[in-house]
Amino acid sequence: MSRNFARLLTRIHKWAGLIIGLQLFFWIGSGVFMTTFPIEQVRGEHLVSETKFSLTDESLIPIEIAMTAYDGNLTGAKLISVADNPVFVLIGDNGTKHMNARTGEDWAALTEADIRRVAGIAYQGEGVIQSASKLEEAPKDYRGALPVWQVKFDDKAKTRLYLEPLSGEVKATRTRLWRVFDLMWKFHIMDVTGEDNFNSWWLRLAALMALLFTLSGFGLLWHRFVLRPRAKRA
Repeated sequence: MSRNFARLLTRIHKWAGLIIGLQLFFWIGSGVFMTTFPIEQVRGEHLVSETKFSLTDESLIPIEIAMTAYDGNLTGAKLISVADNPVFVLIGDNGTKHMNARTGEDWAALTEADIRRVAGIAYQGEGVIQSASKLEEAPKDYRGALPVWQVKFDDKAKTRLYLEPLSGEVKATRTRLWRVFDLMWKFHIMDVTGEDNFNSWWLRLAALMALLFTLSGFGLLWHRFVLRPRAKRA
């Protein structure tokens, strides 16, 4: 009986060890890949530049005066650049208001031509614009607010810029390296869905196999050092 039980424990130990070994391979392999590239390169920060204006610029309307144009309770304000133009962004309980920081006029929503021009100014790579699309549904490599403009470039990195429709602010930069890095991250945390789900079947299976591997190992040790010597004496 003890011999058959030991054989059963051995089989469980081997199969559980095989599954855990595969998970460790994915975990270590993805970790090695992710530590190979600087995170700034993964984020594509070298492919985008940002024009900044100073609040002390005499050609701009004082931000205190711009804030009085907001209809409602104001909770925040900032100065951004849109196609090399200074724009105040006023944020409050009535939504977000964009204002030309030089004239005080409302900033109109950007057209596709404006988005292409903004993306072309921000982009620092060697490619040219391939397409520009306004998306109402989030693509796989973008998880920010919608709608958003997606501008594709024909460079080797397969760069995609995601721009906010009203301000033209670059919300995300995605490259082929980022997409591979994202896949490795999913393998690393055992969540291939990308939804940060800690109750996935993969994670549960790995946890169960780890438990069986540990318990069967203890069982084999018990059989080896406790049960077998008694069987020999008998």
